[in-house]
Amino acid sequence: MTDGLETTQVEFERWRLRERRLLDTIHDLDEEEARLLGEIAKVDQQVTYYEGLARDMKRELEPPKLSTLLTSFGRGR
Repeated sequence: MTDGLETTQVEFERWRLRERRLLDTIHDLDEEEARLLGEIAKVDQQVTYYEGLARDMKRELEPPKLSTLLTSFGRGR
């Protein structure tokens, strides 16, 4: 009977060790997920900034509209 109890205890300890490793892995993955979500947020901010910058640059480089030219020459009134 003692041999069966010892075998059960050894098996139980193996499973507890496995559980601890799995919990550590889950913890590490949660930390990695949080880090990656932070990186994604930074990239989203950069994309938004550069899209706005590109839009502003296009606006500055576009030829003026006819109505703007006429107004500047005093004929659009």
